[in-house]
Amino acid sequence: MKLKHLLALIFGSLALLSGSVAVAESSNPLPAAETAQLQQATQNDKVNLNNATAEQLQKGLVGIGAKKAQAIVEYREQHGPFVSVEQITEVKGIGSAIFEKNKDRLAIE
Repeated sequence: MKLKHLLALIFGSLALLSGSVAVAESSNPLPAAETAQLQQATQNDKVNLNNATAEQLQKGLVGIGAKKAQAIVEYREQHGPFVSVEQITEVKGIGSAIFEKNKDRLAIE
């Protein structure tokens, strides 16, 4: 009888642990604030790198705060218009991760 209780306890514990692992794996890898920004940006139109203001860049792109938005504007003023959306990675502070999150939102006109 004790063996049955012990086995039930062991299997119950394993079931709980495997459920926790499944929940952890399905969790959203993005922070809540970034997820909200991503959803908002998805609903908006594309952001034109050649004429967007710093405020428009900040609101329309994921992972772009005031400093990075200003850096994009300054880069454009110093180097002229962007010729490709990939060129945004040449801006200090904008790497491939930020580009990948935003590539479908970026436009060049």
